Amino acid sequence: MKPVSITADKKRAHIAIRWDDGATVHYPFTFLSAACPCATCNEERNDTNPLKILKPKSDILAAITPVGSYAVNLAWQGGCRNGIYTWEMFEDLRKKHPEWTTWASIAPPKT
Repeated sequence: MKPVSITADKKRAHIAIRWDDGATVHYPFTFLSAACPCATCNEERNDTNPLKILKPKSDILAAITPVGSYAVNLAWQGGCRNGIYTWEMFEDLRKKHPEWTTWASIAPPKT
Protein backbone atom coordinates (compact mmCIF):
# COMPACT_ATOMS: atom_id res chain seq x y z
CA MET A 1 0.00 0.00 0.00
CA LYS A 2 0.99 3.57 -0.58
CA PRO A 3 -0.03 6.77 1.17
CA VAL A 4 -2.21 9.17 -0.80
CA SER A 5 -2.01 12.04 1.71
CA ILE A 6 -0.48 12.81 5.08
CA THR A 7 -1.74 15.52 7.42
CA ALA A 8 -0.86 16.49 10.94
CA ASP A 9 -3.75 17.47 13.18
CA LYS A 10 -2.05 19.27 16.06
CA LYS A 11 -5.35 19.98 17.79
CA ARG A 12 -6.24 16.27 17.96
CA ALA A 13 -2.56 15.28 18.28
CA HIS A 14 -2.38 12.73 15.48
CA ILE A 15 -1.05 12.19 11.99
CA ALA A 16 -3.69 11.08 9.50
CA ILE A 17 -2.48 8.99 6.58
CA ARG A 18 -4.95 8.21 3.82
CA TRP A 19 -3.90 5.01 2.06
CA ASP A 20 -4.62 4.00 -1.52
CA ASP A 21 -7.14 1.36 -0.36
CA GLY A 22 -9.46 4.09 1.00
CA ALA A 23 -8.50 3.75 4.66
CA THR A 24 -7.44 6.71 6.75
CA VAL A 25 -5.39 5.86 9.81
CA HIS A 26 -5.00 8.30 12.70
CA TYR A 27 -1.63 7.72 14.39
CA PRO A 28 -1.43 9.38 17.85
CA PHE A 29 1.54 11.68 18.41
CA THR A 30 2.21 10.18 21.85
CA PHE A 31 2.49 6.69 20.37
CA LEU A 32 4.68 7.78 17.43
CA SER A 33 7.00 9.79 19.66
CA ALA A 34 7.41 6.87 22.08
CA ALA A 35 8.05 4.48 19.16
CA CYS A 36 10.70 6.65 17.50
CA PRO A 37 12.86 4.32 15.39
CA CYS A 38 16.10 6.33 15.53
CA ALA A 39 19.27 4.75 16.92
CA THR A 40 19.35 6.93 20.04
CA CYS A 41 15.75 6.19 21.02
CA ASN A 42 16.19 2.47 20.29
CA GLU A 43 19.30 2.41 22.48
CA GLU A 44 17.43 4.14 25.32
CA ARG A 45 14.48 1.72 25.06
CA ASN A 46 16.77 -1.33 25.06
CA ASP A 47 18.96 -0.18 27.95
CA THR A 48 18.18 -2.51 30.88
CA ASN A 49 20.25 -0.55 33.41
CA PRO A 50 17.85 0.22 36.29
CA LEU A 51 19.84 3.35 37.12
CA LYS A 52 19.72 4.87 33.65
CA ILE A 53 18.70 8.48 33.35
CA LEU A 54 15.51 8.87 31.35
CA LYS A 55 15.39 11.86 29.07
CA PRO A 56 11.98 13.48 28.72
CA LYS A 57 10.30 12.85 25.37
CA SER A 58 8.22 15.39 23.54
CA ASP A 59 5.02 14.41 21.79
CA ILE A 60 4.52 17.82 20.20
CA LEU A 61 5.17 17.48 16.49
CA ALA A 62 7.49 20.15 15.09
CA ALA A 63 7.83 18.99 11.46
CA ILE A 64 7.16 16.25 8.93
CA THR A 65 9.71 15.90 6.14
CA PRO A 66 9.53 13.41 3.25
CA VAL A 67 12.40 10.91 3.02
CA GLY A 68 12.58 9.66 -0.55
CA SER A 69 9.48 7.73 -1.56
CA TYR A 70 9.59 5.31 1.37
CA ALA A 71 9.29 7.28 4.62
CA VAL A 72 8.91 10.54 6.52
CA ASN A 73 11.07 12.12 9.19
CA LEU A 74 9.11 13.22 12.24
CA ALA A 75 10.76 15.91 14.34
CA TRP A 76 9.46 16.37 17.87
CA GLN A 77 9.57 19.78 19.55
CA GLY A 78 12.15 19.67 22.33
CA GLY A 79 12.82 15.99 21.60
CA CYS A 80 14.11 13.66 18.94
CA ARG A 81 14.46 14.94 15.39
CA ASN A 82 16.08 11.88 13.80
CA GLY A 83 13.30 9.29 13.48
CA ILE A 84 12.72 7.89 9.99
CA TYR A 85 9.22 6.38 9.94
CA THR A 86 8.85 4.10 6.93
CA TRP A 87 5.57 3.29 5.19
CA GLU A 88 6.18 -0.30 6.30
CA MET A 89 6.32 0.83 9.93
CA PHE A 90 3.05 2.75 9.53
CA GLU A 91 1.44 -0.29 7.87
CA ASP A 92 2.57 -2.54 10.74
CA LEU A 93 1.07 -0.10 13.25
CA ARG A 94 -2.15 -0.05 11.24
CA LYS A 95 -2.43 -3.84 11.49
CA LYS A 96 -1.73 -3.80 15.24
CA HIS A 97 -4.20 -0.97 15.93
CA PRO A 98 -7.30 -1.36 13.73
CA GLU A 99 -9.15 1.03 16.05
CA TRP A 100 -7.12 3.89 14.51
CA THR A 101 -8.63 3.24 11.05
CA THR A 102 -11.61 4.93 9.43
CA TRP A 103 -12.89 4.20 5.96
CA ALA A 104 -13.88 6.47 3.09
CA SER A 105 -17.17 5.95 1.32
CA ILE A 106 -15.88 2.72 -0.21
CA ALA A 107 -16.23 -0.49 1.71
CA PRO A 108 -13.13 -1.89 3.44
CA PRO A 109 -11.46 -4.79 1.68
CA LYS A 110 -12.65 -8.23 2.66
CA THR A 111 -10.10 -10.33 4.48
